[in-house]
Amino acid sequence: MPAIECPSLVRGVVLRATRLDPCGRPMYGDCNQVVSKGFISVQMSPQTEEGESITVTNAAGETCVSEAPCTQISRINTTIEFCAVDPDLVNILNPTYEPYLDWQGNTIGWDTPGRLTCDQGFALEVWTGTARSDAACSGGGGQGSWGYLLLPWVIGGAEGDLNVGNSALTFTFNGSTKLGHGWRRGPYAVQAGEGGVPSPMLQPIAPDKHRRFFVTSIRPPEPECGCQPVDRPTPDPADLEVTGMPGESPRRTVRLRADNHGFGPVVINWGDGSAPQEAQDGAWVTHTYTTDGDYTISVADKETPVVTATRDITVPIPADEPTVTLTGPDPDNRYTVAATVTLPPQAARTATLDWGDGSDVQEVTVGEDGTVTVLHTYTVPGVYTVTVRRGDINTYRGRSAIRVPVTEAPDATVAVDPEDPSGQSVVLTYDNSGRGPVSITWGAGGTPQQAEESGTASHTYAQPGDYVIRVQSLGDPAAATQVPVTVPMDLPAEPLTVTVAGDNADPTGMTVTAAVDNNGQGPVSITWGDGQEDTGVTGSATHTYAAAGTYTVTATDEDDPARTGTAEVTVPVEVEQPAPGVTLAQDPDDATGMTVVATVDNGLFGPVTVAWGDGEESTDVPGDGTVSHQYAEEGTYTVTVTDEDNAAAPAGTATVTVPVGG
Repeated sequence: MPAIECPSLVRGVVLRATRLDPCGRPMYGDCNQVVSKGFISVQMSPQTEEGESITVTNAAGETCVSEAPCTQISRINTTIEFCAVDPDLVNILNPTYEPYLDWQGNTIGWDTPGRLTCDQGFALEVWTGTARSDAACSGGGGQGSWGYLLLPWVIGGAEGDLNVGNSALTFTFNGSTKLGHGWRRGPYAVQAGEGGVPSPMLQPIAPDKHRRFFVTSIRPPEPECGCQPVDRPTPDPADLEVTGMPGESPRRTVRLRADNHGFGPVVINWGDGSAPQEAQDGAWVTHTYTTDGDYTISVADKETPVVTATRDITVPIPADEPTVTLTGPDPDNRYTVAATVTLPPQAARTATLDWGDGSDVQEVTVGEDGTVTVLHTYTVPGVYTVTVRRGDINTYRGRSAIRVPVTEAPDATVAVDPEDPSGQSVVLTYDNSGRGPVSITWGAGGTPQQAEESGTASHTYAQPGDYVIRVQSLGDPAAATQVPVTVPMDLPAEPLTVTVAGDNADPTGMTVTAAVDNNGQGPVSITWGDGQEDTGVTGSATHTYAAAGTYTVTATDEDDPARTGTAEVTVPVEVEQPAPGVTLAQDPDDATGMTVVATVDNGLFGPVTVAWGDGEESTDVPGDGTVSHQYAEEGTYTVTVTDEDNAAAPAGTATVTVPVGG
């Protein structure tokens, strides 16, 4: 890196005045700037305000306390003496000076009003020469060396004394700086950027700054008589403020404000396939998502769409407030505290930390996961409240307190006692990690319970309500953990179970039935292990596999995906053939009642033989058909149905008395 020399400034070179809007932002378009070298001097006089000094005298008349005040700069008064005044420049210095025109419409003078207004103002840039050195032109893009002075917002623009005598006339105009401007980087190339390319100022000037000075290697603008246009520069990406909608549940509505730095409207793409939405610079707009998930919001400058700002969000939208978690990570220095800051995804990536001890507020930037951990060392023991605020919307804050020096608190969790169906009993699991026994306060009155260093303890509450259980280290009372609990607690649901067996109605063994017991917790979805799924299942479901193999069947509670049950099945399943079904009825075509119709159900197992009980048989009867038989004599008969292809299969029977219906 080349050596930086302290500049020596010589003479004024040129000045430029730019018209501002009432918000202190550059105005773009025709007749909004004048560049002039017709000035004699520019005087800048800071005006200061002294604070109140504190002096206390003791009883002996001696000074006890003496505190000098701190001087503040309230404004910078400017006096510009011109030797050649451009009437258009006068109108920029204060628009209440009305131009006076000739018959062709050219500006040849101005009218001095009786009443001036300060609604607008101008930005003043002044270039000076320098006692240049070789270093000023050592870069590839160097054009020379000049001093650059910027007053981003000057108001007033009033005339000073005008003396007409035996000498050249000079004009004087006065003004004062004002804070709260919107100049930012400015619309002009006044500084060398990367590679020496002329660029607007690399860093915006903050609204609370009166003046900026630096040495530039970019040549000043050429003076021209009359006003010139101000071209709209390429803007910086808009600053985005994104929140959820207060009071909404679930939070699916996004509120967004795009600060486009005075460059006009933006176009918002919400990232969910909806039509782009135009929004005014600085206006709040809302959008409601219909589907939960992760989205990227893109906000583009309307006139220059390639200038885009983005923000990733999650729907439902989490809380807008940041959080801060405090720990003591260094056992050798218990005055050091680690603060882990977590920002919601809709926030910008910066936050501020106030450590609560009077030290400077610290700005932090979170990582890709939305968190960052920073360390701070306190000097005085005490209880400190640390406050984190979002960098984009500082009204959203989070707070946490810690005692310094830091003591490590016991770990503790509480759960319902499954042995008590009322939910009034709780089980506390705690661990003081080698720091000795603890005392347990159940939050319902009574004497604290002393317990071993680690283990479990149970308690039954007499009344429903909200309680805070406190676990405190006996050896270090500052080390304590508080666990809130609401009783009665909900008993955990019984586990979800699933059993799988072959479907005896399918002789191939490729069909199975899954029986699910969700213990009253609602429907489940079943994945069969072959890429197929059934949803909304209650009780049982059947499934036919296309190929043999071993499959894992998984049932998942549709309301609580954490509750699952699994079973394994190998297909084809060995099938136990059931007995054929048979029902007997009178043949309606035989009024004597001596003819019987047998309806047979052998599923998919094929034809059957029907023995009528009177020594007669009917063979090759379809497994899902009917057959009739006429009895010769009255009596009671047992009809037997057997599978023709599997003599070992169980038989189906039915009894009939003939005449039927007699």
